Amino acid sequence: MSQIRQRGPLIFLGILLAVLLPFAWKIGRLFLTPFLLSAIVATVMHPVRDRIQHYVKRRKLATLITTLGTVIVFGTILFFVGFALSRELADAYGALGRLSVQEGGWPTFLARSADRIIDIVASYLPVDKDEIRDQVAGYIENFTGYFLRFAGAVATELTTGILTGLLVAIFLYFLLEHGPNWVNQIRELLPLSARTTESLLQTLRDAIFANVNGVLAVVLIQGLLLILGFWIAGLRSPVLWGALGGLASIIPLVGAMLVWVPIVIGYALTGAYLKALLLTVWCVAVVGTADNVIRPFVVGGRIQQHPVLIALAMIGGTEAFGGTGVLLGPVILSLLMAVVVEIRRILTDGSGQGEPTGETKSPAVS
Repeated sequence: MSQIRQRGPLIFLGILLAVLLPFAWKIGRLFLTPFLLSAIVATVMHPVRDRIQHYVKRRKLATLITTLGTVIVFGTILFFVGFALSRELADAYGALGRLSVQEGGWPTFLARSADRIIDIVASYLPVDKDEIRDQVAGYIENFTGYFLRFAGAVATELTTGILTGLLVAIFLYFLLEHGPNWVNQIRELLPLSARTTESLLQTLRDAIFANVNGVLAVVLIQGLLLILGFWIAGLRSPVLWGALGGLASIIPLVGAMLVWVPIVIGYALTGAYLKALLLTVWCVAVVGTADNVIRPFVVGGRIQQHPVLIALAMIGGTEAFGGTGVLLGPVILSLLMAVVVEIRRILTDGSGQGEPTGETKSPAVS
């Protein structure tokens, strides 16, 4: 009788929930990316928060220290990288500007640099130099407009990045403080056994840690390889540019190309064709391969998924969720596979073919 009385309120609340969810999605989708990022960071930093709480004996103080420490570390790294990068870019632009003045201005400088490259290519390949010059002139004109649009997009993305960082910091504090209680409440709402729920949550934690480890491994290895390549090429500040390239490897698909491609172009424009060629070969054959091998291997090794599946999940996640998808793709894949495994286990146990659970085992006969 009590179940019949509860059915009416549950049906009404279910309908009300279905009506409210689309409105809640419209309100909250702006905060989805910051929340997911903060959830990943909170999962990684929660053991640190527990360690700090062991010493300070106050939970909220430990949460505040962990949050502020995380924000300060990331903020300091971004500040110094941005400051050093802006100084190096200003120096490089000044050097190219002086060369362009000697050549008669930027258009003439770019055209003459392109002519020199075309002459070298034409000496080895049967190509029409005049046709290539016309195409290059069009590319230079298009590049100027693209650069102006890119500068405006950078300003917009910078504002968005600052807002996202503030939201991540706010969400991080509340997830560190209340996350375990929220997870326990979700456990009580799920119509699953304690074993199944814990298995899914453990899979989620392992996937997050594996992805973070994969990102850090790629940043470290690609950064070191780029530093080596830039140092051999004689680039000014190879450590800075290599570290920046390692950080850029977080961005899927393009990654470190955002750093080394402009450097190669700069070498080509200044007549250092051999350096440009060798650096291109190094970055494509060695640095690019490291990203495709290390990240899937590190991630797949912990969550027991094939590296090819992990790589596909990263690419698909990037297409679906943007930059955050490089972390979300493998996490979603791991959770999906865990759900399939649990469904198989439940069906097998239910049919009497699986291992009996602790509640159903018969006592041993002595």
